[in-house]
Amino acid sequence: MTFTSLEFLFFFCLVFLVYWNLPDQWKKYFLILSSALFYAFSSWKFLFHLILVVTINWVFLRFFLAKRWFLPVSIGFNVLNLAFFKYFYFFADLVGIFFGIPDFQNKVSLDGILSKSLDWAGFEVVLPLTISYYTFQFISLLVDKKKGTITEEIGFFKLASYIFLFPVMIAGPILRFNDVATQFDSPKMEKEDMVDGLWLVVIGLFKKSVVSVLMSGSIFQVFAETSAFSGAALLSTVYFFAIYLYLDFSGLTDIARGMGKLLGFTLPQNFRAPFFFNGFGDFWRRWHLTFSFWIRDYLYIPLGGSRSGTIRTCFNYLVAFGLGGLWHGANLNYLLWGVLTGLYLSIERVLNDWKVKILPEIPYVKRTITYLFVLNIYSISWILFFTPDFGSAVAAVLRIFVWANGVAFPNMEPCIFALLVAILFHSAEEWPDKFKVGFKWKAALLPIVWILVLLALPSGNADFFYGQF
Repeated sequence: MTFTSLEFLFFFCLVFLVYWNLPDQWKKYFLILSSALFYAFSSWKFLFHLILVVTINWVFLRFFLAKRWFLPVSIGFNVLNLAFFKYFYFFADLVGIFFGIPDFQNKVSLDGILSKSLDWAGFEVVLPLTISYYTFQFISLLVDKKKGTITEEIGFFKLASYIFLFPVMIAGPILRFNDVATQFDSPKMEKEDMVDGLWLVVIGLFKKSVVSVLMSGSIFQVFAETSAFSGAALLSTVYFFAIYLYLDFSGLTDIARGMGKLLGFTLPQNFRAPFFFNGFGDFWRRWHLTFSFWIRDYLYIPLGGSRSGTIRTCFNYLVAFGLGGLWHGANLNYLLWGVLTGLYLSIERVLNDWKVKILPEIPYVKRTITYLFVLNIYSISWILFFTPDFGSAVAAVLRIFVWANGVAFPNMEPCIFALLVAILFHSAEEWPDKFKVGFKWKAALLPIVWILVLLALPSGNADFFYGQF
């Protein structure tokens, strides 16, 4: 059940109506129950798995917080839970390569071996819904509680409320406990909150289910056979793929934040005009904010951050973003993408710390050249996201650099439209005061915009690209 499906619309309307007619003390329990039901639509078996994981983490917090081994053991449990489901075949493949066991390198063969060994017909390791996101939330909670950042006692249902919040279950934003803890006790929604929530949802639907769907028909043709398309078509694809990712992902988190508003929660912003950056670091201060800040606070800073000199800082970037790349998936392409991101940030850090000047300080010239360089480097590195293996990614990059002949980019018009839409939303995110609209106008325009967006929605449910992570 996706956010853009008719089934979810009925589900949310029912939850909304019941939720706001319950006493405050019952709201969080109903929300836990509703979120569990939402999760069960994906897999009721994994619902019991998630309940077990919540219970084990609550036991750690309730009985073992004062122990010296609390953090390594509790974090280790959550990492192992994620690693088993997300990286089982990845590690099996590495074992197969190292020991020369071909059957370990083939998923079907390995599943057959394990089915026979365990006497378990149809054995397969399946990725549970939202495991990557709730693992991050557990780890941040455990660390913050141990550090004393979280001072209140965390009961089982408070912990369950934090994890079982269905608006953020599919794709975040990645919550911190202190972001929402007090909001569970007495959620409130004023008229302004309802209007703002409905605007966020309709904007998210427009981004994700209208505009990104329009351009997907063009860019996914290129993804399917990169070797057939020209270098110009591939370069156009990497630019438009960056726009597609922004619209797809920010659209879904807008829907999540809007639903949060409608249930009385203020959820953290996840994008802030990411392509209005002025460098590699600035891009990551704008893109997938809750993920970037999580990497900073729970990987980069514990590794030493920038406290031990430039070289150690660069090492910390490489490790933190290498692990961040693997978080996206059990694939060497994602690992390489993460390491490359750490490398870009490291080079920028070295140039700044050592005061190396490459470009002259001419107004607008340095900023323009820097922007174009960063845009091209980041966009081209995203080839690793849509090619099946490293060899295919290298071949696609080479076709761009040699400006190879081939099939032209298909159907440019919807992608140009998407670019203009992205610029509009970037401007609103970058300069919110200039795009501020009074409540009366927002309320009056809301039904018109909803009708237009609903009429523009394509038939069927659009897939969410980041859902695979």
